[in-house]
Amino acid sequence: MPTALPHLSTPRLLLRALEMHQAEALFTLANGPKIADNTANIPSPYTLETAQGFIAGTAEKYRTGELLNLGMHVRDSDELIGIVSLRLNTRHHYGHLGGWVAAHCRNQGFAAEAASAMMDYGFSALGLQRVGSQCFGRNKESARVMEKIGLRYEGCMRQAFLKNGVYEDLLGFATVRDDWERRL
Repeated sequence: MPTALPHLSTPRLLLRALEMHQAEALFTLANGPKIADNTANIPSPYTLETAQGFIAGTAEKYRTGELLNLGMHVRDSDELIGIVSLRLNTRHHYGHLGGWVAAHCRNQGFAAEAASAMMDYGFSALGLQRVGSQCFGRNKESARVMEKIGLRYEGCMRQAFLKNGVYEDLLGFATVRDDWERRL
């Protein structure tokens, strides 16, 4: 497995490691509408210290084979608009996609573009056998992104996640290497 954080390109995005000078931008974006509410691990409020710790730990988490986090940057302006991640289970050759897009950039295809690039990297460079993801049952936008990039709906785990005192349904989506290779 590679140990240096990759730089991935899509037609409109550069996916690359965040730098410490971007902590303020990350802090601002992560406190935007629906970010913490629609994700499992983003605290609310999201502090500047949280942003700095996130950025500081990114390279080590990838080097140890645990997690790949990349910032979504608009190619033309280098503006940070979100995060895309791949939580890795190297023992089972599995990657779990995650991420979010800033409110002002939603519904423009950026999430699908970034997630598709991350999924391709997982299969091609990391040798994954399976890539999957989950979203809350109420998060139709994320479900749409997962289906758009070729993940198949695998089912609903009813009341499987406690979020802000409410039990949330989790929708599961995934694809395997054979299906990914067929679509190329």
